[in-house]
Amino acid sequence: MAQKEASMRFWGGLGNMLSLGFILSIVVAMGLSGWIALQEGTHRFMLPFTTENAVQRITDAVSVARAEPTLERLSGVSDELWALSLFSTAKRFTDSKLMEQGIYYATMPKSNQVAIAVHVLFSVFCVMFGGLQFWPAFRKRFMKVHRGIGAIYIATVPVAVVAALCYMALTPPHHIYDHLVAWVALWIFGVLALVSITMAIRALKARRIFEHQAWMALSFGCLLVAPLLRLDWALLVPFFPDIDQETLNLVTMGLMLPEVLLIVYGLVLVNRQYARPMKQRAAAAMADLGAALYLRSMPLIYGIAAALLAFNVMFYVVGHGMSSIEVASALVPAALIMREQSVLMAHPMIAAGFAVACGLAFPAAALTLKQCLSRADEAAGASRGATSLLTPWLALAAGISSCFLGWRMGLAPHNVWLSGGTMYTVNGLVIAGFGALLLMARSNRKQALMKESLVFLLCLLPFPALFFLTLQIVSWLHLPADYIAAGQGFVLPAGASGSLLFVAIIHVVYGQATREHN
Repeated sequence: MAQKEASMRFWGGLGNMLSLGFILSIVVAMGLSGWIALQEGTHRFMLPFTTENAVQRITDAVSVARAEPTLERLSGVSDELWALSLFSTAKRFTDSKLMEQGIYYATMPKSNQVAIAVHVLFSVFCVMFGGLQFWPAFRKRFMKVHRGIGAIYIATVPVAVVAALCYMALTPPHHIYDHLVAWVALWIFGVLALVSITMAIRALKARRIFEHQAWMALSFGCLLVAPLLRLDWALLVPFFPDIDQETLNLVTMGLMLPEVLLIVYGLVLVNRQYARPMKQRAAAAMADLGAALYLRSMPLIYGIAAALLAFNVMFYVVGHGMSSIEVASALVPAALIMREQSVLMAHPMIAAGFAVACGLAFPAAALTLKQCLSRADEAAGASRGATSLLTPWLALAAGISSCFLGWRMGLAPHNVWLSGGTMYTVNGLVIAGFGALLLMARSNRKQALMKESLVFLLCLLPFPALFFLTLQIVSWLHLPADYIAAGQGFVLPAGASGSLLFVAIIHVVYGQATREHN
């Protein structure tokens, strides 16, 4: 007994340290990002309004920086690029299309300039101080400051988001550095930010503080898309020093969706850890409705599971990924298709293991979640059944094999393979992570956390099918040739492969684990 208590104290202390480290890293990183955004907003984006020859000034600054790529020269173009160059070299950015993007900011229509300037200036406060709102110790000690920051946050975020959406409406995707995939993502996250703030206010008025915190975490996460993109450019350089900025940008776009939503989930987990557990809190109406719909849809879910298994076998055992689908050749560079095919052919057992593990983990997770949601099964100890033990191990196998295949695919400079194996690696890591979390929750008999992990797995495991389905849909859109050349025919479906994570985050907001702080 004493040994068990000591173990619990150890893991509890480790959890507290990790939580504090996570929150402080968010606070510091976003604080620095906000400060840099303030410099950009008051200098770069105000230049067209304060200087008559803004276009000439920025054009000359770009020419000087490219002729002599130093930190000092680059600071004349952008404070943001100067800061990013501290992690790599100025030449990485002077050789990139970010220079042309800077010139476009000075030459674009006045309405676009007003929209982006308003967006940047109004979002500075949210980014700089928003992270403090999720620091439990700060909130508890400085509640008045917390409420003051929250009031300003709620007043400024809608203005910043609406300004960003106006800019997106006025700007064609090819005039955005991150192109079509960013244009689509920014619309989604922008609308979601407005919805989540509205829902957070409603939850606060109803005194559902646990829901309020979760919705605010989602709203804050939606605002992190642009800062995280820049941070990823800096943080990934040491891992891929030979990859140019344009290729690295495609990699970061592949990371963006799961990264943002996992940060949201992390913020919710941290705040749960410091809250008093509530065992008798009634379920939200939305949670009851979701559970009822899920249980009634089990025949359909099992049908989807059978289709996913057949799909995986067809594309990864019988076939070889994208080379098995005709539309891929029109949207994806031949070099990337051949690279994926060569990796799958070189490792047939791992490819087959990935296909089967993914295909079997989905129905196993679906059945385990059904058992957890059924009161009769719950009373009988559904969390200790054989299926509940098999599910996390299948998820771990699927995640690890996916990581292996993605890592073997690798990256190549100059967009030869676009984002390469990023889709497999990122989704694999997240699947393996939630498989491990499910295993831990099962061993600790944490039913609420088990349900949450299972929902994440059900949203992640179909990623190969979602990728190929979106690839087919994109082929019907008849993208312009320059969009396809920029890699959008592949990067957009790759990003969409994790789109069901939005469903998992809604479960986090309304689920038992958030409601009862477990």
